[in-house]
Amino acid sequence: MDTTYNLRGHQINKDMKAIALSHPEALDYEPLSNSVLISYAGYDRGQMATPMPDSVKNRYKAVLELPIDDIDQKSGKIRAMFDRLYPDNNYHIFDEDDFKKTHDFIEKYKDSHFVVHCDAGVSRSSATALAIAKELAPEDYQKLLNLGIYFPNVLIYSYLVEGKFNDKLYKKYSKQLHPWGLF
Repeated sequence: MDTTYNLRGHQINKDMKAIALSHPEALDYEPLSNSVLISYAGYDRGQMATPMPDSVKNRYKAVLELPIDDIDQKSGKIRAMFDRLYPDNNYHIFDEDDFKKTHDFIEKYKDSHFVVHCDAGVSRSSATALAIAKELAPEDYQKLLNLGIYFPNVLIYSYLVEGKFNDKLYKKYSKQLHPWGLF
């Protein structure tokens, strides 16, 4: 089995503690034997809008599925906007329950390699992979950031690193994770 992977033009080692992939990349990715999958997909009435097929999930020793939309703020304005877009409340923002599930999964499998995917492999998955690397493999954290292909979801990252989310953490991590100044 190949121990490297071409991730959008970057050759990476599969033995990194965590890697963030898009849904199409995750479909084709061949993980190391000691790998677990954290799978994000949009929320659709409590279910994964685009779940991974069983043939993919079976490649991993464990899978955590999180039907969560890519929303990185919880302000009243953001919620009001999504309430207008989805009057039937068919959306879900990462919350304390999702943090607990994710944290417990990471703790249980901390000796594994983590493959994290979301639809584009840019925001939810990178926030999670970076948080895992920051805690369990700091040498991989900077490697992931240096790839320059991620735009981490600050809300998810804040929860996974701090165990909470607020406006102060949003500003802090927006500057740290999005240094090119979009915020």
